[in-house]
Amino acid sequence: MECEICGKQTGEVKQIDLDGSTLIVCVECASYGKEVESGSSMRETARPIVPVRPIRPSRFNEEKLDLGLEIVPDFGKRIRKAREAKELTTKQLAMKIFEKESLLNRIENQSIKPSDALIEKLQKELGIELKKKTE
Repeated sequence: MECEICGKQTGEVKQIDLDGSTLIVCVECASYGKEVESGSSMRETARPIVPVRPIRPSRFNEEKLDLGLEIVPDFGKRIRKAREAKELTTKQLAMKIFEKESLLNRIENQSIKPSDALIEKLQKELGIELKKKTE
């Protein structure tokens, strides 16, 4: 029989447990693990299976659903004005809402539109409305 560690052909083999794996090895390699009784099953020597906690899908919140709302055309100016009224730099505001300063600069310059999640953060932190009903 062939040793599962060194690959040597040998007549006398032993079954060992090596870090949770059961191997059939030669007498010389048996010292690398704990000898397992030949009558015991793999189930007895294996580590217990720990159940994984299922991931719950996010709940649909109808209150936060903004049907018919869109971002105001002058969102950048409104954000800058409210930030300056609170005497905050873009860096300070970014740190408060856990976003990058460069992202806020691009939003204030209206190079990009903020995501709905970011709009919520800005509205809450600055106390402004950035969405209006569409007609």
